Amino acid sequence: MTAVLEAPAAPRVLTARRITWSTVAPGFYVASTDGEFVGSVDTSTDGHFIALDGHATPIGRYATLKEAQHSLLTTDAPGNRARKSVMRRNIRTAATASGALAGALALTAGALAPFI
Repeated sequence: MTAVLEAPAAPRVLTARRITWSTVAPGFYVASTDGEFVGSVDTSTDGHFIALDGHATPIGRYATLKEAQHSLLTTDAPGNRARKSVMRRNIRTAATASGALAGALALTAGALAPFI
C-alpha cells in the first residue's frame, strides 16, 4: 500500500517535496522523496506511532498515524539540530583558520617585497 502526503505550505524541514509512504511490514511505514529515504513511522506495542527521521533519531510519539507522518514534514529532530550545530562550528573554525593563514601570508609577502 502506497499513499502520498503533500507537504504543507511552509514546513521547516522539507519544503515543497512530495513524500511517498510505503508499508514495508505490518505497522512499519517508510517515507521517501525522489527515491531518497526521509524517515519512518513504527507502531509500538501499545498502539502509538513513533516517528523517526532519516537518521533513525526519534522525533516523537503520536496517537494517530497521520500525526506521526505529518511530524516528518514539520519537525526538525534534536539530532538534526545537533548535527547542524556541529557542522556550522566546524565550518566557522575552518573559515577562521583560512582567514588567519591568508592574513599571515599577505603580511609575509608585504614584509619580503622590498628584498625581492
